Amino acid sequence: MKTIKILFVSALTLLSFLPLVNAQTESSGYITKLNLEARFDAEASAGQSSSWGMHGRYFNLKMGGELGNGFSYYFRQRLRAEGGSIHFFDNTDFLYVSYQPSANWRLRLGKDAMAVGGYEYDAPPIDEYLVSEYWNNMYCFQLAASVAYITNDGRQMFVAQVSQSPYLNSLGLQWNAGLLAYNIEWLGQIGDHVRTLWSTSMIERQRNGGDGTYMNMTMLGTQLVFDRWDFYLDLMHHSLSFDDWGKNLGYVARLNYHFNDAWSIFLKSSWEKNSSDEDLNTPIWVDQMVPAGHSFSKQCIGAEFRPKGMHTLRLHGYVGYLTDSDQILNVEEDGFVCNLGLTWDMDFLPLFKK
Repeated sequence: MKTIKILFVSALTLLSFLPLVNAQTESSGYITKLNLEARFDAEASAGQSSSWGMHGRYFNLKMGGELGNGFSYYFRQRLRAEGGSIHFFDNTDFLYVSYQPSANWRLRLGKDAMAVGGYEYDAPPIDEYLVSEYWNNMYCFQLAASVAYITNDGRQMFVAQVSQSPYLNSLGLQWNAGLLAYNIEWLGQIGDHVRTLWSTSMIERQRNGGDGTYMNMTMLGTQLVFDRWDFYLDLMHHSLSFDDWGKNLGYVARLNYHFNDAWSIFLKSSWEKNSSDEDLNTPIWVDQMVPAGHSFSKQCIGAEFRPKGMHTLRLHGYVGYLTDSDQILNVEEDGFVCNLGLTWDMDFLPLFKK
């Protein structure tokens, strides 16, 4: 019943925008994006325990446009049958207003993704498969304020952002607990083929002052882009204190090869390890991204297919192998996963431009 209600409300929400879309898309640009997107997967896993089934992964409403005088907005809502578990905006990924007074400067305020590097992190969740462990555990969409500087050639952007800390969500704290995150990110282009998403963050995890108040997270995402193939490598490092370096780290890598507009294949690999003494010697899971005393390995090969003349539909499939090693109990679990799915991006805007 809840699912039927949310679908009904979603339809009414979309319909309520239609008169505005019809009136504004041609002239003012108030609405330049209006999409519903959905994805469902059929998945089977085999290992020490086996399971299989079908489930809906995402159902999102996306909307954006220009407000005039340098102002713009973007909105992405996950349409779910249950409410948020922590805050009112839990299921809202983006709801921000940007102001760009010149070609070099941009200010942004609202619900936004934390300015954290890495290409797996930066991609829309609906486009990612067999994601890394920290990606699964990090609540990256937070209320935030940011300022960005763009170079004159448009090839480099530097972002400074203050946001709520994801520890509010992982520790079940209220919005007024006062935990913040401070993020600096470089989005760059080097030559014709190299892209960067590099960042460093100081994420507040408690308010007792002194060493151990913050977790430092550094993400170095580098991408190579050519006509038919692209590859990225994300390097990650977490540190819970000044003497905790080199014990919590990992990588994510993905190679895509595009045969044509319809077919592409991909290889993806990730590895993460948390052997932090500070995390192992405390009764709670301090890092909140990768469980203490564990290492994770995830490898997969897959393909995507878009039917001719139907670019809004995407079919995917992959086979993966996963390993979870528990250093504390000295046990290892591994297994295979097989996934088939369909993604549909329903673009409503062209209907009202005809």
